[in-house]
Amino acid sequence: MRRYQRALFTVGTAAAVTAMMSTNAWAGRDCHTSAKNYYASMVSFTADGEKVNILDHEGDGHSAVAIVDVHNDVHGGTFESYTLWNYKGKGTGLLYDLEIKEGTPVVLTGCVGEYGDKKVIWSSCGSPADGIA
Repeated sequence: MRRYQRALFTVGTAAAVTAMMSTNAWAGRDCHTSAKNYYASMVSFTADGEKVNILDHEGDGHSAVAIVDVHNDVHGGTFESYTLWNYKGKGTGLLYDLEIKEGTPVVLTGCVGEYGDKKVIWSSCGSPADGIA
């Protein structure tokens, strides 16, 4: 009987530790995407620290843009959209440090635009990517 109780305790403890590890591992998911012209705007979201990096590798006269949609409450809560710019030109990157609650869904889209007018060229936008802060 004692062996049976010890086995149950060991299995129960292992299950609890696994559950705790799984919860922490779920907390974030990185993602990346680009504009339709891959080199014009490459954008990435890093869950650890909620960072968005925008790279511009195309000398096309446009700025690289990241559209970041943040779903603050999955069940009908608030929704925020950020338009982040890399206005520095070809061969540069710009890193943004956001403050987003852990577990919050994030949708990232790469585009190009005119920084002076703050006008996104929507036809340039690539496929969105999903992340979790």
